Amino acid sequence: MPQPVNRSPGAYPLIIAVMLAVLVTGAVMAEDGHFSDSPHGSRTDGVQREAALPRGSCVNCHVSHQLNSAEDYGLFMQSSNQLCFSASAGGCHADQPSGGTAGYPARETDRMPTGSAQPGYFEYNLGGIRVPGVVNRVRWPGRVIWENPTFSSHFADPDMPVRDVLGDGSCDNCHSVHGSANPFDMLDTTYTSIVGSELSSRPDNYALCLSCHSIDSPINMDPEAQSIAYFYDRGINPSSRSGHGIDDGGGHLASGQRLPCYDCHNPHGSVGYGSQGANGFLISDERPGWYGLTDIRNDVAQVRRFCFGCHPSSDLMAQASPVEGVSLSPLPDEVPEHAAGAVVHCYDCHGRDYSTPTSNNVHNPSSGED
Repeated sequence: MPQPVNRSPGAYPLIIAVMLAVLVTGAVMAEDGHFSDSPHGSRTDGVQREAALPRGSCVNCHVSHQLNSAEDYGLFMQSSNQLCFSASAGGCHADQPSGGTAGYPARETDRMPTGSAQPGYFEYNLGGIRVPGVVNRVRWPGRVIWENPTFSSHFADPDMPVRDVLGDGSCDNCHSVHGSANPFDMLDTTYTSIVGSELSSRPDNYALCLSCHSIDSPINMDPEAQSIAYFYDRGINPSSRSGHGIDDGGGHLASGQRLPCYDCHNPHGSVGYGSQGANGFLISDERPGWYGLTDIRNDVAQVRRFCFGCHPSSDLMAQASPVEGVSLSPLPDEVPEHAAGAVVHCYDCHGRDYSTPTSNNVHNPSSGED
């Protein structure tokens, strides 16, 4: 028969302290020290699935003290995209009545201004101060668009490295629900603004995209998608145009910087500018001409609307929108094809080839002088 253990009264506070230390240490490690400062864990504007639940608390997603939960990790429903989306289960990222969030699509006025930590990055902000809240996510077109396999390849591609329990591309491919050291959008890998993109052979601040869109990608994606990192790598392509680079400075742009992917793409899919028709290739909905862009590689009218979204035509008949805080100069008028009414495909001069690491294409455009 086990013998009772005699402990002095002073031992109990020590035992309790050790137990509390273990619990606190476990919580800190689970959060990696970032959850309480994340958009989910914030006590002022974090997640709150039901009004009776404390804002920013773990119990918004995890069932506490219910050992017979049918779901992994005590989640209140299956561990999948449905956890984030399901309106019936209080999902925070369910579609708004308008489809996407109130702040969608991203606009030039949503860019963090010069003088902020990441000028040019798209954040719904007031005078350079981020305005928090799930409805202010300016790159979230809504669940219906995200789950459209025609226009949302990150959801539908069977080669996505992380898939939810239903077999669909998971939010976890890019986002960490418990927060991370990265400053924006709970991203699990570095992705910031154009600032610093001229440094190093491959821009470290675009690592989130280029870590998958590279030849050493962890997934078996299409060869053309794998090759994107080549065209941003100035160790391979030393031209200042690689990575759709900038020759002249202005606004948030400095000469030699490489454009961030989000200036042209939305990783969540597309509904088309003004809902006029979704774009393929995850082309974003930011600019008036960017709708129905499903074959810019071959269709002359489509590619010219795409390029004129940022580059004004030489005759100014095709007016572009500002980008990165600057209105670009008109295209050189000594080239007749730069006029708005021309019918020549832009890629005929600037490249549409993805076959080699040094090929010219929209990510590594030729000067066109050849």
